[in-house]
Formats: sequence, structure tokens, C-alpha cells
Amino acid sequence: MRILTKRFENVQVITMASLRQHLEQISSKDCRFSIDKARSGRVSVRAECCHGGKKVRPAVVLPTYPTGHEHDDPVNPNVVLDPIEFHDADSTHLREVFEPLLGSAVLQYYEKMHPAAQLQMTRCC
Repeated sequence: MRILTKRFENVQVITMASLRQHLEQISSKDCRFSIDKARSGRVSVRAECCHGGKKVRPAVVLPTYPTGHEHDDPVNPNVVLDPIEFHDADSTHLREVFEPLLGSAVLQYYEKMHPAAQLQMTRCC
């Protein structure tokens, strides 16, 4: 992993192959992490966990970019461990499932930059 310090916060970067290994290492019997979808410029990491007595499957979308190496493998891009968005994680508690992957500082920064993500939306009328 490399730490980029272009902005004020540290951002970790990892290759896709290393991310797969890292997800296996941080997975436990209570929560399993896996790569759900990988498409151009983005990768989705899904967690399968028990939360509040029921099984949940939240996902986080992370940006990717080519490594820049002359023999660059398009299947193994760099992945930035800085979330673009979350799916099926409508509460802070569900997003905290990804703390072993992203770290608490990155999650706190996401909550700070996306205050509407904390609000429960209900439909009226």
C-alpha cells in the first residue's frame, strides 16, 4: 500500500490483486468481504454480515485508475481506499462495517463530507 498526501488527509492506494488478499485477511466468521463488481474506474466491495440479528450486504464503491506501468495489466488497477458512495448502507452503523478496510479516519471524513448520508429519508404524501 502507498499513502498519497496530495490533499490534507492521507489516502491509501492498493492494487486489485493486493485488495483481494487484504479482504481475505480482514474477513472473519461474522463478516466476509469480497469484490462484488469491478468496472472501468470503479470497484465495489461487498460485506456479508449479521447486523441486529439479520443478514445484511452493504457495499462500498471505490475509485480505480491504471498503475501507469508500461506493462500495465487492466485487470490489476490501483484502488483508492476512499469511498465514492455506499450501497445498502443507509446508516452510520452499517458503514462502520467497512472500518477494517477503510479505517476510522476515512469513514469520519466521509460522514463529515456527506452529512445527508446520516439522515433517514421517509416519504410523505
